[in-house]
Amino acid sequence: MKIAYFDCSRGISGNRIIGALLDANVPIEFFRSIIQQLLPEENYQIDYRKIRQSDQTVTYFDVILPPYDPKLSFDQRPKRNLFDIITLISQSDLDENIKTKSVDIFRKLGHAEADAHRCSIENIDFHENGAIDTIIDVVCSVAGLHYLNIESVISSALNVGFGTINYRYGTLPIPAPATQRLIKDIPTYSNGVSGELVTPTGAAIITTLTNQFLDLPHMTIDSIGCGLGKIEQPISECLKIMVGSISEE
Repeated sequence: MKIAYFDCSRGISGNRIIGALLDANVPIEFFRSIIQQLLPEENYQIDYRKIRQSDQTVTYFDVILPPYDPKLSFDQRPKRNLFDIITLISQSDLDENIKTKSVDIFRKLGHAEADAHRCSIENIDFHENGAIDTIIDVVCSVAGLHYLNIESVISSALNVGFGTINYRYGTLPIPAPATQRLIKDIPTYSNGVSGELVTPTGAAIITTLTNQFLDLPHMTIDSIGCGLGKIEQPISECLKIMVGSISEE
């Protein structure tokens, strides 16, 4: 059985997943075609590059959004709610398996956000210029695993980090409220690394797609991909994905 093992000892985020998948030989052209199908008229740029440090190479991927018009208030900025996003994905021409899993992730993320903010799910809006980066992170993560013909996803326990982070709602403890809900009943820990290591998007993706959370199983590794979350980070902070096979016996 072909599996993908996620080493989340330095956390997980949407852009690090895609960077690791690119590093594990998913072509950037494949991701560009997925994005074009979903968001053909949106304004964004893709920052994709190989980062070399200490004779090692990892992959960086990020979605660059245009700056907000300073004249617009927060509530006036472009946004989509959960149902806008579900409609966008469901009406696309993507593979049905990709659409189903992507919608499942967004439903899970939407419910966690609604619970965290004590409001109806109908009132949860995904900002960031119409949720462009979140849509790309979620759908491309699912599509990349589909491209690699992954049958099962296994993950290590999640290193969540510690400290505080500044959100539009104020200063919040790590993990953030939505992340706390997404990782409930999931093996987690903190080993003293400061910062938000597990983002809400990363938590929604891994907890929806993962079949088991455990140490690295006995497997034959075909490829390894490493995705870096920020250009200035050391490569030791990368998310590692190991693609290979395990015996079904």
